[in-house]
Amino acid sequence: MAGNTIVYVGAEASGLYRKMAGDAHWDLLTDGLAPATQARAIAIHPNDPRTIFCGTQRGVYRSTDGGDHWQRMNMTEGRAVWSIRFHPNDSNVMYLGTEGAEVYKSEDGGENWAHIATVSNPSQVQMAFAMRILGIDIEAANPNNMYAALEVGGAASSTDGGHTWTIRNSEFAGDVDLLDLHGVAVGGADSSSVLISNRTGVWRSTDKGASWQDCNFDSFSDIKYSRGVVRDPSDPNTLYACVGMNFGSEQGGVMRTTDLGATWERFDQGISAGSTTFGVAVNRQDPSQVYFCTRRGQVFGTHDGGANWTQDAVPEMATNVISVACTSA
Repeated sequence: MAGNTIVYVGAEASGLYRKMAGDAHWDLLTDGLAPATQARAIAIHPNDPRTIFCGTQRGVYRSTDGGDHWQRMNMTEGRAVWSIRFHPNDSNVMYLGTEGAEVYKSEDGGENWAHIATVSNPSQVQMAFAMRILGIDIEAANPNNMYAALEVGGAASSTDGGHTWTIRNSEFAGDVDLLDLHGVAVGGADSSSVLISNRTGVWRSTDKGASWQDCNFDSFSDIKYSRGVVRDPSDPNTLYACVGMNFGSEQGGVMRTTDLGATWERFDQGISAGSTTFGVAVNRQDPSQVYFCTRRGQVFGTHDGGANWTQDAVPEMATNVISVACTSA
């Protein structure tokens, strides 16, 4: 039922918002959150949809009542959190990535966080900000195998549960468009494929990051710059990718593959996104429900696998909208 779906949207510069699907009003969530919250990552507990985590400029916050109230979790101050990931087989174990390329781990449901690694890439592109971990994913078949998407640093993998990392840039070295990674997802029932998103689209590896192949978005879409890739929780062969012309473009959309990236199609049929898509989310309780957000604040949603869409806009005060999540109440 549309009325039982809750959508959360995060703006890098101006807060975390929530609304019930079908309602016109967005709630700005503030109680217990950092002042002027920069909501960079949103993660909903896989077994309890009322438990939500938000990565901010002051670490990670947790709500246990659907977002009404929040509490900062115990981790080192001064860390800007850009990605959050639950362990695929134990929801008490969680990982997060920061600006500065640090990896933190929690073993008590997000209450306490310990620094376990800092990913280093001497060949990263020097930018005005420190290298960021914009995505983390984990092989369900072997959870010691993990992958990280490094903004202006490329791809990295770990075989020991995140304690040590190896840079996996065999095809990317020296090319900023390829090194500027924005997301990572492990696909396949046997965790056989790893997909990463960058300025040129999505690339796939079938050998755990030793080599990468371009998924050739040019063959399927007139826009290909990608700000993220996510796996369908009900089908490991199906993945969605954000697309646009570039960071600040006036076009956006979502690509979908049902064969682990061999072929793709535009999923956002019949709608018009006015800026680059920065986040896409699939409802774990009902995977026919997919939402995506654009950088300038449009939020599109389908409850029937893409046949029909609704469109909303977050309040005008929200700028740099970069994250979205949805769940059934």
